[in-house]
This record gives sequence, C-alpha cells and structure tokens, in this order.
Amino acid sequence: MRQLSVPILLLACLASSRGAPSAPEAVEAVCTVPGTIRVYWNPVVGATSYGIYRDGTEIGQAGGSATFWDDTAPAAHTHQYTVRARDASSIGPAGRPAVERSDAPITQTAECDLLVVGATTAGVAAAVVGARYGLDVILLEETGRLGGMSVNGLGASDIRRVEHASGFFEEFRRGVQACYGTGDGLRYEPRVAHEVMKGLVFGAPGLRVHRRVRAVAVGTEPALRPDAGRTRRISWVDVVHVPDGRRGRIRPRLVVDATECGDVAAWAGAPYRVGREGRSEREPHAGHIYYDRAGDQIMPASTGRADRRIQAYSYLMTVKDFGPGADRTIPRPTGYDEALYRHAPPWNRSWNATSGKLPNDKYEINQHPYGSDLQGTNYGYPEASYAERRRMEAAFLQHALGYLYYIQTVEGKRNLGLSEDDFRADGGWPASLYIREARRFLGDVVMDETDILSARSLVRPDAIGIGDYAMDSHATQPKPDPATRDMGEGEFYLPQYTPWHQTPFRIMLPRVVDDLFIVTAVSATHVAYGTYRMEPVRMHFGAAAGVAAALALRHHLRLTEVPVSRVQEELLKSSPGDARRPAADGIGAPGPLAAQVLLYKLPDLSAHALAYPAVQWLAARGFYPSSPPLERTPAAQLAADPFRPDDPLTAGEMERLLHILRSRGEAVGERLNATTIAGPADRSITRSEAAAALAGLFGWTPTDAAHYRDVAPDSPSWAGAQALAARGIDVDVWGVTSTRSPSLAREFRPSAIVTRSQFAQWLYLAHRFIGPLFMDHPMDRRPMLPVPIAAR
Repeated sequence: MRQLSVPILLLACLASSRGAPSAPEAVEAVCTVPGTIRVYWNPVVGATSYGIYRDGTEIGQAGGSATFWDDTAPAAHTHQYTVRARDASSIGPAGRPAVERSDAPITQTAECDLLVVGATTAGVAAAVVGARYGLDVILLEETGRLGGMSVNGLGASDIRRVEHASGFFEEFRRGVQACYGTGDGLRYEPRVAHEVMKGLVFGAPGLRVHRRVRAVAVGTEPALRPDAGRTRRISWVDVVHVPDGRRGRIRPRLVVDATECGDVAAWAGAPYRVGREGRSEREPHAGHIYYDRAGDQIMPASTGRADRRIQAYSYLMTVKDFGPGADRTIPRPTGYDEALYRHAPPWNRSWNATSGKLPNDKYEINQHPYGSDLQGTNYGYPEASYAERRRMEAAFLQHALGYLYYIQTVEGKRNLGLSEDDFRADGGWPASLYIREARRFLGDVVMDETDILSARSLVRPDAIGIGDYAMDSHATQPKPDPATRDMGEGEFYLPQYTPWHQTPFRIMLPRVVDDLFIVTAVSATHVAYGTYRMEPVRMHFGAAAGVAAALALRHHLRLTEVPVSRVQEELLKSSPGDARRPAADGIGAPGPLAAQVLLYKLPDLSAHALAYPAVQWLAARGFYPSSPPLERTPAAQLAADPFRPDDPLTAGEMERLLHILRSRGEAVGERLNATTIAGPADRSITRSEAAAALAGLFGWTPTDAAHYRDVAPDSPSWAGAQALAARGIDVDVWGVTSTRSPSLAREFRPSAIVTRSQFAQWLYLAHRFIGPLFMDHPMDRRPMLPVPIAAR
C-alpha cells in the first residue's frame, strides 16, 4: 500500500477541516406547554447557524445558540425534528432525529376507556399496551417527562441478568440498544431513555397524553356489581394543568394509578400501609433493623419493631467527566455542611464510579448512606399535600447538590459536573425525586419476604413476568458512626435470599375499589416491596394491567374476574399489533408487545421457539419446576434448571406430566383415567405412545376421518393419533415443514421420538379440555401452588 507523505497528510487534514460541519449531537425536542415545542442540541464546532426541520421540512434557523422554539406544531400530532449545522459555505448532515408531540390542552370534561395517572415506567407500559388494543387511553403526568425514574437519572437498570429482560422492558432495552448501536441496553443517559420512552408512547395509536397535569380530586360511587368487599368505583377524576391552573374532569371506565404515592387510589378509599411491618417468622428482616451485609447478620441493636419510617429518597444526579483541566464546580449549595459527606468513600471506590457508569463519560449518582440519600426526612411525604412535597423536595435537592459540591471541592474532582445535555428543559435537574417507597396498597394477596425466599418451592399461576433484583432497602435514619458494620438503620440488601421469582397479577388489585389497578405501589410488605419497586418489574405490572383492561372492557368483566390465563396468553404472543391491525385477544390476532414475557425461567428455551408460549404457560402452573437453590449465594439464587427442549420425552417424564394434568382435571370434578407408562422411566417415548397416553387419559375415541397418510385404521397408532387430531392436537402444531412428506401429505410418523417441547405443545392444547373454556381454572385463582418434591 502506498504511504502518504507528511505534507500530503497535513493538506488532507486541512481540506477535511474546511468540509461541511458535523451532525449536531444530542438533539432533543420537548413540549414545554401545549402548542410549543423547544428543540435542543449540542453546539457544533465551526457552525455559524443551524437549520431546524420538522418532518423533513425546514421551519426555521437558529444563530449561535443551540436551541429553537417551535410554536407552530399542530397539537396532538407527533413530529420528528432534525437539526443541520451550517457554516459560511456549506450545510452539514442531520443529527439523529428527535420525536415529540405538542400536547393538546386539557378540556373541561373528557371521557375515556382507561385513565392512567402517572407516566412512571409502569404507567407508560399500561397506557401504551391499552392503546395498542384500541382503547381510548388518557395518560397524565405531573412533570414534563414520560418514563418515571428511567428518564430521571436511574440509568443503570436494576436487573441482575440481561437474559431476564422480557416484555415491555425488553422493548425499552432494545430501543436503547438501537439508539447507541452497541452495548446491552441496560445503561443509558436520561435523554436517551426519554427519547426511547417517547417513541413508545407516541407510537401507540390514539393515546392522549397530558403532561404537567396532576390529579387533584376523585369522585366515587357504589360499584355496579360489588364483589369480594370491593364496593366502590371511581366515577370521575379532577385534574389541573399545573402551569396555568386550567382544570378538567375526566370520567374513565377504568383507572390505573401508576404513581409512587398512589394519591388517586387513596382518595378513592383503597386501604394501604405506610412504613414497616414488625419482625416475624415469615419476615426476619422486617421492622427496625441494623444489618451487617458482609457477615449476613442482624445486629443486636435491632428491635424488629414496626414503625412508620420509610427508606430514604434522593435525587439521582447525572454527572459527566469533562476531562482533565475542566472545572465544572457548582456554587456552594444553600445550607451546605461538609460533615454530612465526610465519611463518603473516595470517588473511585464509590457506587457512582464502580456501578453507576453510563455511556459518554457519565455517571448515575446513587451513593449511600453517606452521599445523595437524605434519611429521616421523608416519613410524611406519602400522605403530604403537593405543596408540602415541593418543600421537602427542596431539601433533597440541596442535599444532593451538597454531595456533588463535596466531590468537586473536598475530593478534588472539579472535572465532574452536571450533565449539560440531560434535563435541559428542567434546568439541568431531574424532574422527579426518587421515591423508592411510599404507600403500599393492600390487596387480597400481600406478598412478604418468605413468599420471595421460597419461590422455588411453589409456583404462581397468575404470574405476569419474573423479577430478579434483590430485596433491599436504603436506610431510614442517618448513620451516626462510620465504624459500625451496618449501613444505617433500616438498610439491607439480600441477594442471597432473593431467587428469581414470578411476579403475581393479583397484587395490583386493591381491596374496596372495583375498577382500579395499582401498578407501582403494589400489595407487598416493606421487605418484599424491595424487589417489586424496580423499573423492569414495574413495567411487567403496567403491561399486564393494559392487557387486563382491554379484556375487562371487551368481555364486560370486573377486574377480579379477568382470567389471568388469557392475560398470559396475550403477553406470550410474538407478533405485536400496530395502528393498521391493533392487538386483540384470541388465537391468531396480534399481541400487545414486541417482546414476549418470561413467566418462568427456563434458560435454554428461546423466545423464538415454536413451543415457547406453551412451555411458559405450563411452567407457570408447575409442570416444569426448577430445583431450589443448593446454597444461600446470589449466584445460586439466579440459577435455573434447563428445559432441554430437544431431548426425547421419557416415560417417567410423560407419566409425571399426565399426573399433573389429571390432578387439575379432578380439581374441577372431571374424572380422567389413570395412566401407567410401561418400561424403564428413562426410555424414549414415540409419537404413537404419546398420542395413545394422552387420548387414554381423557378417554377420547377416534373419528372416521383420516388425518394422516401413514396411519391406517388397522394400525396400533390409529386410535390415539386420530383422537387427538380430531380435537386440534396434531403434528402440525410442531411446524408444517417437519411433519409433511415431499408430496405435502400430512404424516404422523408413529415411531418417531417425541421431544420434550413437542409434547409440551400437545399438553398445552389438551389442557383446554379441562375446566372453564375462557375463565381461569380454579387452581389458577389460588395465589400459589406448592411444587411436590416428586414433580421436580
């Protein structure tokens, strides 16, 4: 290869420097008030002006400032904004587009199918999924940001294994991954997370969004059909547009309270708890506690008493390393006290640097107990008025700034400063305080520590996802002595006691109020809530609520009547709906999500597998249980038995599965036949044997119509194969290409060995003939089912 001389290289560099300006980075569009959108971007070196484009058409130019106001965008329409830098002689390429919608003003009265209060991660998931089913959905958000803590500084996802990502969170993760073009999508800048969330929200057909709008009052009336103590329903919700005080009244058919504090639910009369339960046999880490993480010990000073203390809140700052020599020191915060931060670890050993690293030299600030957490000042926050909450938030803001000021001045990290391209419409600061826990509402099921700990000894047939993050709590009181082994009264982190676990549907349904989902402040004790408060899990709750709302409205059901088995089948669909063909319940119709959920962890079962929905549905009911952890370690808690989808079905395994199916038949009064599989338990089962056993269990007889070209009426395989095929259980469910001959005639291949995944599909279809056709099987309405030792 010919080598260029130094002078020629210099000339090439000079020529390049005179080329068109580069594309502007970090383009962002934000609706500030209805009818006005502000566009931001990072300045481009050498640019003298910028062209701003909306939906491909230039709408204006900006001089040296990297911002532009668009007050001509039609309301309630989604627009794509791009920016191109210019110099004296050329125009550069467009930066990455930003999506935004100009909100329509709230009206004096409005009606909708589903009202979602709070655009938290759970709220966004509920609203988007509901809209994908064609529901008329209104989404309210008190701030200007859609996506809860994921867009307000929590940039390091609270999930221990990327393979546990599924459902709506997986959609979000893939969106982040696409924005960066690299990485696993689990770490993101707030601006990027917000762009992804807005894309999901604005891509949902017909979804009405009102930002900077809060609920202020609720009206209730007697429930139309009182059920199980749920005697009230929400008839209206009054709202106010915070900037100008404009008021409105919304009359929804169903309501989702997705906020951390659950004001709408509380005003409607749903019962709740604030604070901590006392220590008990089922909850050894409950109540007043000093916990030694390293030694896994509850320290002697712990009383275990119940109280109304709440774990600390904080603002999650996003800071950036601006490089050597940069000085990004902020002014000394009001009330700054260096002593509050003196025992914080040095920057390079802080949580921020070791666990909070984000793309583009940024960091999530979440250090505790000495750091951004402010303990002991939030006990009244959950039940406080909006004005009182704003006063408390001011104290948290100054405390967080004090920690940053300490890092910059005492630790000498002046090159670390607040990110310049996140939160630009909010003065460079997160719009939302991190409210880790507030009210927790009471449902018919209240999850506790033992429920999580014993997750491998039972199954939850109403699962709508899995969680994996450790039960934890930040401190409730400041830590006075840095030498003690605890991290402040109230703090614990229990990965060795937290296996991956199924997240149950029914803890979203509060007592007393009939038409309400609570998808953030779910029904759990303080200890158990530590794993449910994580954003990936909250998205599971929100998505399931959106599906259940669609089912309830279409089939005229109370929320307690919605069959969770149908919700699961929707969440397990692999083809999402769109504006042209909305999601709809039922076989063959599009589903609500671009990524299927995990109802149970089977590490070697691909979501792309044809048997995935069947196996997941069965596993949620105990057909394929995973062994309990062999030791009390974080790694063991996250382990799971493989499913081995392509392994031969053995005689012992088929007998075990048919026994479970038979017991479920007996639970609804159906007498199924006993089955005994001859031969060694480890021998492989043929298709002929599998069909005969399954048909024999139900006592099904064959029909005269021939379904297979290679099974004659006088064949031993005829009865079983024909009986199953007459009921829609045939080899075609395994994939046409593997079951048809070159002449395209259907073949049964009776002597072929059945795989575990193939039999699971037959088993799933056979279960349709047990119990109610549409509603839940009675066993699936129980909060949990024990897993017999013999079944493992």
